[in-house]
Amino acid sequence: MKLRFYRCWYNEKEKSSTLAAAIALEPIDEKWEQKWQAEWKKNVPDRVLTSAMARENALARPYSTYLASSLVSDFPAYSPHHAENVLNEIKRLERGEIAAHTWEGDGFVHMMTPTTVTFEHSIFGECPEWPLWSCTLAQYKAALQGWRKFIDMPQSIETELIVELPESNP
Repeated sequence: MKLRFYRCWYNEKEKSSTLAAAIALEPIDEKWEQKWQAEWKKNVPDRVLTSAMARENALARPYSTYLASSLVSDFPAYSPHHAENVLNEIKRLERGEIAAHTWEGDGFVHMMTPTTVTFEHSIFGECPEWPLWSCTLAQYKAALQGWRKFIDMPQSIETELIVELPESNP
């Protein structure tokens, strides 16, 4: 599994970007993708994401829906110290100094143990549209380290970083 970090918008005049993004390069079932696109186009005029669509997206694309989007929403580029603080807590988890750590971001609550990180939606909690999702602590750490490195990279539309996540199941 890979995560791709890139800048979606860049202001050449001011030499600044205001939005960075992350997506998981996870395999997607083509039939599911076609169905998703058809549903989205049908609902685009009202920008309605139906409950069923939200749940299917969360289940079919969990690394994008949870891990990648949580990096952008919960560790904004203008506050790199948040990522640094969580990375320090991960070190404490790995050394056995603490049994768990919770980070409450704007998008998700990140509940960490020495082996697993579980994501719960910050607003809706655990619900049909946003079931709890977990990845390994190693995957989370690699993603967060990559994000931290990316936000320090030059602010250019060409700036991109691809991070390989460890292959393991939570």
